[in-house]
Amino acid sequence: MTAVAGPRPGSTRLDRVVDRLGPGQAGPGATAGSATHDGALFAMLMAGYPISWAVGLAPLHYPLLAIPMTLWLLRHRPLRVPPGSAVFGLFLLVVGASFIQLNSFGRIAIFGLRSSWYLAAFVAYLYLGRADREAATRRIVRSIVALWVTMVAIGWLSILTPELSWSTPVLQVLPGVLAENEFIRDLVRPQVSEIQVFRFQDVTLYRPAGPFAYTNAWGSTLALMTPFVLAAIHDHRRIGISRTALVPLLAIGVVPFAVALNRGSWLTLGLGLCYGTVRLAAIRKNPLPVVVLAAALALGAVVAVGSGAVETATSQLATRSADSNETRSTLYVETIKEAAKSPLLGYGSTRTNPVDPNGPPLGTHGQLWSVLFAHGFIALGLYVGFFAIAFLRHRPVDPVAHWAKVSLFIGLCQLPIYGHLPHQLFVMVAAVALSGWGPRRRPRLGGQAER
Repeated sequence: MTAVAGPRPGSTRLDRVVDRLGPGQAGPGATAGSATHDGALFAMLMAGYPISWAVGLAPLHYPLLAIPMTLWLLRHRPLRVPPGSAVFGLFLLVVGASFIQLNSFGRIAIFGLRSSWYLAAFVAYLYLGRADREAATRRIVRSIVALWVTMVAIGWLSILTPELSWSTPVLQVLPGVLAENEFIRDLVRPQVSEIQVFRFQDVTLYRPAGPFAYTNAWGSTLALMTPFVLAAIHDHRRIGISRTALVPLLAIGVVPFAVALNRGSWLTLGLGLCYGTVRLAAIRKNPLPVVVLAAALALGAVVAVGSGAVETATSQLATRSADSNETRSTLYVETIKEAAKSPLLGYGSTRTNPVDPNGPPLGTHGQLWSVLFAHGFIALGLYVGFFAIAFLRHRPVDPVAHWAKVSLFIGLCQLPIYGHLPHQLFVMVAAVALSGWGPRRRPRLGGQAER
């Protein structure tokens, strides 16, 4: 006879709600007094993001979901600290210390928001460290695939109705000093496209952005999540998503991905796919993965050319390349110069570029430059070290772990090109966790476990 678990003695209503969101259960290798969960809260963090974006709560989505994760961890002690947590924790300490460099309310507000994302990512990583790996793997991969599909759909919506946007209740009640901040305003006013006017040829471009504020976030996040879609295809029985549904969606997603004109996303996704397929072929001692990649690229090229996406992208790239290249090169040079003047704690936040006051602020257009300028060289070493150590340490032996490591590789390649806050950071945290997970009984990637 099976006993039915009831409320624990002395538990409060909040405790019971937290348990339902992240149910404690005996997982593989669980010890007395420990509990695992099925990753439900992290799945909500991924798949539920478009809803928060649509109502104007995008900036608070991750910190708010970190609260029940924290409560779950406090409820199910002792805390098991996953590898790398000390490095991430030290990074958070340096970020906190850089607060003393702030000199205005606006910068304090942005610092608080960015810091809440870093802290939420750390909580999410600790939460994943207590997951029942098999159950959480299915939930997390499905949630990332759901967000990926939503992004592709919004990408097509951007092509069909590029000026679609709407106001939100959050924007209406936002204090004036915050509503006037362009960065915060962009986060709470949803629009499906980022509208850009390039000064060299006075051309306006509409590029897919939703459910994020900027096209760079859309393109870089799509590139980071694509390996998880491949994982769902590769291990479709385990994940429970039909291959016949996902493969056509990959081809459909090529068009908005091309129209977005994210050259860095094209490059990093291409490098990641090459790395992933060559590694897979080497482990299996079979060239089939490389053949499949070549066929997929050929199919994607046919779709892109046939839809006119290549012609559109080529003409628009010619419009924006000079502007984009000049902006980035000037920004990076000035960021390094100014960061060298405050190497230990940085400046706490972005600051106006003295060479180009009307251009992007210093400490933007790349997570590497953002951490360096805002928090200093030590913080940069800790941040990069956390992800780099995980990439070098993990030896995946199943399809999901393999493609998670590919996503981690793509994220490392994107460091000097795109920011990680907030969306990409959480995808990379999932990649770190899943790339270190593997089957407990038998390997499934190649003929034997990789050593």
